[in-house]
Amino acid sequence: MPLPRPAAAAALAALATLAAGCGSGSSAPTSSTPPGVRTPPSIEAFLKLPVATPSACPTNVSGSSDGRSSPWVGHVDVSVFLKPGASQAAIKRVGKTLRAAPIVETVYYESQAEAYAEFQRLYTCSAGVPRSQTPASYRIVLELSSTIGQRNALVARLLKDPAVDTASCDPAAPCTNIVTAASAAAHH
Repeated sequence: MPLPRPAAAAALAALATLAAGCGSGSSAPTSSTPPGVRTPPSIEAFLKLPVATPSACPTNVSGSSDGRSSPWVGHVDVSVFLKPGASQAAIKRVGKTLRAAPIVETVYYESQAEAYAEFQRLYTCSAGVPRSQTPASYRIVLELSSTIGQRNALVARLLKDPAVDTASCDPAAPCTNIVTAASAAAHH
């Protein structure tokens, strides 16, 4: 059963907040990574973590990540969330668009099942969120030479696709103005 609209919006907001941390300086080196070298996320290792349990939640906490961060953090520049119920043809079309974009270096696809598994490990206090409220997504690494203007143009173009629900960018260079403008245009 789908969440009531406000609850669904809250779940999507939680996912968008999670995704907002998905860039967190993807071009910044870690202690073991040379400058300019980007490493793929360790999704497989993250999904081996135990599922968070609501019994560990204080009564005054909602949506806690229990100190964990998404495996996408520091590895991608843009996250594109697909609409629930998007057809396989539409999902493939979005992927093809991304792979054809000259500023895109790498494209990762996260299925709805994978997104739900990640969500279960991150949000210890949101056990009531159904699988249907965790959207599939594309996670994108941009070429190091790409500009904010090029990224924003790509995000704006993607947000016009009927299969795309929303997007978020690296918090070091957010694209909230592009997402907000696209959302406002869609509602007029």
